[in-house]
This record gives sequence, structure tokens and C-alpha cells, in this order.
Amino acid sequence: MAPIDSSTDVVVGWSAIWMTGIVVGVQFVLCYAFFMIKRSNDERNKVFDLYETRQHSLGHRSPPPFQPHWYLKAYQMSDSETLRCVGLDSYMFLRLLRFGARLTALGTGLSIILIPIYSTGTARGNSTEGFNKLTLARVEHGDKRMAITVVAWYIFIGFILRELHNEWKSFALLRQQYLARGDEDVPKEFRYSILCEQVPEWLQSEKRLKKYFDRLFPEKVAQTTICMEMSCLDKLVEEREKVLNNLERADACAHHPKVSIGGRCSCCWGEKVDAIEHYRTELSRLNTSICHERELVPLAANHVRHQRKLSRIFSSNGALNVPENLFSGRKHSSEANNFKQPTDLSSLIECNESHFSFSDDDEEQDIGEHINQIEINESKISPSSTAFVTFTSLRAKQAAAQCALTPDRTSMRVFHAPDPRSVLWENINFPLSMQDTAKFGMKVVWIVGILFWAIPVSVVNSLANLNSILQALNIKTVDSSKPWYGFLSGLLPVIALALLLDALYALIVLTAKRVLKLKSLSDVDAYATYWYQLYQFANLWLIVIGGSIFNQFQSFLNDPQSIVTTIANAMIGSSVFFVNMTLTQSIGKCALDISQLQKFVIALLMRLWRSESTITQRQMDRAKIPETYQWGYEIPQILFILMIVVLYCPIVPIMEVFGLIYFAGRYITYKHQFLHVNAQTFEGGGNATWLSIFVFIISIIYMAEAVFIAYMGLKQSPASAAFAFVPLVVTFVFHLDLRYKTITYLQNLPLQRAAAIDVKEGECSDFNRLIYLQPSLNTCLDEQFHVVDSNTRGPDAVF
Repeated sequence: MAPIDSSTDVVVGWSAIWMTGIVVGVQFVLCYAFFMIKRSNDERNKVFDLYETRQHSLGHRSPPPFQPHWYLKAYQMSDSETLRCVGLDSYMFLRLLRFGARLTALGTGLSIILIPIYSTGTARGNSTEGFNKLTLARVEHGDKRMAITVVAWYIFIGFILRELHNEWKSFALLRQQYLARGDEDVPKEFRYSILCEQVPEWLQSEKRLKKYFDRLFPEKVAQTTICMEMSCLDKLVEEREKVLNNLERADACAHHPKVSIGGRCSCCWGEKVDAIEHYRTELSRLNTSICHERELVPLAANHVRHQRKLSRIFSSNGALNVPENLFSGRKHSSEANNFKQPTDLSSLIECNESHFSFSDDDEEQDIGEHINQIEINESKISPSSTAFVTFTSLRAKQAAAQCALTPDRTSMRVFHAPDPRSVLWENINFPLSMQDTAKFGMKVVWIVGILFWAIPVSVVNSLANLNSILQALNIKTVDSSKPWYGFLSGLLPVIALALLLDALYALIVLTAKRVLKLKSLSDVDAYATYWYQLYQFANLWLIVIGGSIFNQFQSFLNDPQSIVTTIANAMIGSSVFFVNMTLTQSIGKCALDISQLQKFVIALLMRLWRSESTITQRQMDRAKIPETYQWGYEIPQILFILMIVVLYCPIVPIMEVFGLIYFAGRYITYKHQFLHVNAQTFEGGGNATWLSIFVFIISIIYMAEAVFIAYMGLKQSPASAAFAFVPLVVTFVFHLDLRYKTITYLQNLPLQRAAAIDVKEGECSDFNRLIYLQPSLNTCLDEQFHVVDSNTRGPDAVF
């Protein structure tokens, strides 16, 4: 009698897959019908707000609107034109999807060979019936059929490595071009700027910092910008924004609204006054206060530096602090005893900072005549340890970013400046040392959280077996062959896990912005991608082993080698769950994305909630801004499906068919959206969408190879297991070669090429001096606070 495979002890049926396919199929038909009808109507009326949003602001980087056969146009657009339109980040994201589509296309071809071979296997038992007839579970232990499986695995891994090599070859060229010339919509100052952290107090002056870098890079420094801590000014600007919004809403109303003042609640208590006049008065008051605060900034900065110098010169009891190295190399007894305390303040300062070789000839000395001490203390203005430095040449910028400027890590540290459009100005002054401490603390929290992540995942996993829940609640079980049972057991776990992961992502982003206070959206994306992806990895293994790592913990301690065996043994039993997830995220997600149904419903509800006459021009302008994709949310989901199709290719080959549907559908959908609807807020040159995620891609390959070796051993095929080590070794060699020959050199622009660009194009001298100026200090942004009378408001008026 043929041996019975024990990978699962229940019959895995097709009902859950069929019901999920029917549901997402109906969803796709309805959403696509809405898309075609609404798109045709918008084309007739020349309305671009829903399906051609890029035409409002990025028409110069978008194809013609409302093209017929949108899917063919998206597929046929050349790579060079796609890159020009969407930028390198989005382009590499699309290539990631195309990479997945290609390997699943090969996997689908291999499944045509493997499925008939597996289905004719002689192993019998519950684990080989139903859906599992098409899996490796159907092949009995030691069967010669597994030799074909090994050959297919060789072809599959070889194709993946070949595709990765080609992708890296293409990306390396594009990355160097981006570092050299940037993106056409990114300000050129970005390519010539660095971000300085932990700037010492004696350099927290724009003139001093410029002198410092001038001595390192003579005549190559265009400007320096010290970021200021100015909480009072920031609060005033924030309050002015709220007042302006209230004024615009009041001005948009057909009648003259009233507002209560002088009470605890602005809508119920206090004296009723005309809202427009009140908000205009408040806006005028805030503008005056903001102008006054801005005038204090340079004076307050000098005052703070003045106080810091005094604190370094005098101790708390008023005694003079003499630098230890002031008399180095001299006779201590004679020189120190003959040293006389200077009598004027300027002499004291010159003496205390002589070892820095800086003087204060260009600084304001008599600060007391210009500044009211009480105003300075109340304004809470002081220079921070963060600064931006812009150079006139790429060579100087790259040298500053790549070299160690100081011998001590605790001293000033230099990074490439972030895209100015991605800077989180509310966090810009947060000290780097405190940020590093917070990162370490949160790393401990996230790692511990992964261990306890098994609890919610086990709850989600239990939804796939409703009868077990009914038994636990002492409720009569139902017939699992019913269609509605397959519908619930197939979709409920997928939906529950998606909601759980959405909540997790929101928590990670909130932590990055509010706890770690990361200073740019690109940093937030990188942080979210890293931890969200680790939790996605944990999801797969927790789902495979039954949702709770604690159930297997004792056996893992007794036999650590059983970890891989347990995972390999349970792979087939979880395959239906992953099929349902792939179907939902491919057909269902593509339908929602292409139809923009969520955005349409929200806009419709907003119009029903309030009349169109109360909508301000600012709100109408915001509705025309293209939405963006969050890389930290999108990429881990794609890599999760990539991990599933790579892991399951030799074991459950039919998974490749569903993977092909996912990657091909998402590629066409995302490409159309990037070209017509969505636009990214900032550009990172492929760092977020390829360079930083390669570690996860190569980890997926390593994990798949380890599981395949374990499964071959589980099937009592030592020869197949031994031959399966060959792809693992080849992958390791490929990884090392790629890492040391390519990846290492893509973080920075080589100095040789930077110098060649400077010679060919010349050094830059025409810079926007406001590009890295904090918004609270940027008077150019005040133009948006001019209010236009409601009687003259047109479709293009700016409030």
C-alpha cells in the first residue's frame, strides 16, 4: 500500500477558492463597468478630476488623456517614455511587478509539466485529495518523479537570478544618471546639498558654518541654512492657517455667518459677531505677530550664541574658564601665573575660542542694544543642531557627503539632503542622538511585538475553520460542503488579516513621525517598509505553522532542526489561504484601483453633506492634486506575494497561475495609474523601490531554497535534497558578487563622474536661496493668505 502523506490531516477542497473567485469576479465586473461608464462621461465633459488627475499639474509628463484601449496603451508604452513620465522610483516599482510577472509566467509554464506528474502520484490519504491532488503531496516518498521537480527548481532559480542580474544592470545605469542629473521636477539645489546633523554650538551660525566648509572646500559653498527652533512662531503660523480656513469657509457661504467670541465654546457661548469680519481681524493680528517674531529670529540667534559663549567662559560661580590647551607647550608655572584676565567681553570671547580659529568680526557684538531680553525668552527661538549646506559643484557635494569631516562619530555627521518636497519640517530640529536612542527603543518594541504577533494571527487563522469556532462555543456545527461555508471560510480570514495589517502599518508610520520624529517622508517610507516587511514575513510562517509559534515552541527547543521540517510539512495545508489572498489582492484590488470608486464615493458624500457653494477654492484645488502611493505600504504586500509564489513553485505549482494573474494585473493597473492618475510627492532615485528592498528579495530566495531542501528530505529523497543544495550555493555566490561589484557603488555618485559633470556643464551659481528655508520663515508662502472677495471668485482664484 502506498504511504500516506501527512502534510495535512483534512481534505483541502476547492469550494473556498471557487467562492472567493466568484466574489472577486463579480466585484471586478461591477467596478470595471463603473469605470468605463464614468470615464466616458468625463471624456465628453472634459473632466479630469477622477481619471486624469495628472493633467492638472503634470500634463507635461503625462500621455494624452482618455486614450482608447487604456490597457493596451499602458502595456505598449516604451520604458524610456515611462521613465520620463513617472520618475525612477515609480519606474523601478513597475519593473518589480514586471519581474514578478515574468517569473510567474515561467512558473506557470513549469506547472503545466508538474501538475500532471503530481496528479498521477500514488500517495493516498486525506492530504492527497481535493486541491492537494495537484500538489507534491500526491507523490509518494522516494518517488523518481521528484527528479523532475529538482530540474524544474533549477530552471526556476536560474531564471530568477538571470532576471535579477538584468534588472541590476539596468538600474545601475539609471541610478548613476539620477545621481548626476536628478529628476526634471526636483529643484536642482537638491543635487548640490547636504544635511548636517549634530552641528556643534560654536558652528550654529550660518556665517560660521559657511566659513567652516569654505576652509574644507574653498569657494565651493553657495549657502548654509541653520534650522531654527521657534515654537512660538510655528504655533502662530499654524493658528493663522486655521483662521484662514475658517475665513474661506465663511466667505464661501451665501449668507453672512455668525461666530461666538468671548465664551468657552465658539459655537454656543459668547457674543455673536460677523464671522468674516472677526476672522479678518484675527488674520491681521496674526500677520502682525508673525512679522514681529520673524524680526526676532536673527537677533535671537545671535543672543543665544552670545549666552552660550558666556557660559563657556564663566563657570556657574562666575570664575573664568581657561581652556586646558591654551598653554600647551609652555611653562605652566610662569605663563599661567602671569595670565591676566581680559577686561572686555570681546577679548574674553577671542581668548576662549582661539583654538577654533574663528573670530566674531562678522557677528553682532553689542546684542543688548537690539534685543529685548523678555521678548527673546518668550519667543523661544534658538539655533538647532541641524543645517543644510548647498555647494556650487557636484564634486564638492559628493566629497562632503562621502568623507568623514570629523574624527569623532559624536561630532557633526553629514548625509545627502532629502528631496525638499519630502522634508517634515515639524521634526527637522529633533536631535540625531535622541533619534538614535528612540530607534533602538522602538526596535526592541517591534521585535517583541513580532513574538506576540502570533496571537492576532492565530485568531485570523481560526476563521478559516468556522466549525472549530462553533465547537469551542458549544454551538452545533454546520455542513462544511455548503457554498456559503466556503465563501465565509475563504474570505473572512483574508479580509481580517488585511484590516489587521492596515492597522499595523498606520501604527508604524505614526511611530516614525511622532516618536522617532524622522525628518523626511523618504525616511518614513524606508522605516515603514523595513518593519512592515518583517511582519509580513512573520505572517507567512505563523499562518503556515498554524497561527501560534507558542504551540510549537517546546518542540523547537527540544529539536531546533524541526523548525524547517515543521514549516515544510505544513506548507501545503496553508496553500488555499494564500490562493484566496492572491485572488483578493489581484482581481479585487485592481478593480478598486482602476475604478477610483473609493475616491468617487467620498467626494459624493462630501457634496451631499454640504452644498457646493460652501466649498472653498483651496478645497477645490486640493481635490485636483494627484494622490500618491505609499511605498512602505505597497512594496511589502508585493514582496509577500512574491515570497508565496517562489516558495510554492515546486510544491504547489498551480500557485504560479494565480501569481501570474496578480503580477500581470497589478503591472497594467499601476502603470496606467502612474501615467494618468497618481503622482509621487518626492523622488528618491529608486532607493525605496529597488535598492533598499533587494535584501528582502534575496532573503525570499534563500528561504525558498531552504524549504525546498527540507521538503525533499521530508519526502525521503536524499539525492534530490543533495542536488537542491546547488542552487543555494549558486545564489550565495551571485549575492556576494552583486553586493561587492554593484550595490556598494550605487549609494553615491563617484567623484570622478561628478568632476566630469562639473567640467562639462560648469559649476552652478544661480540657486534658489529659499529651497531649504523653514516654511515659518519663508515670506514667499504668505501670498497664499491673501483673501479674494467672494463676488470676484473664479475657478482659478486663489484664496
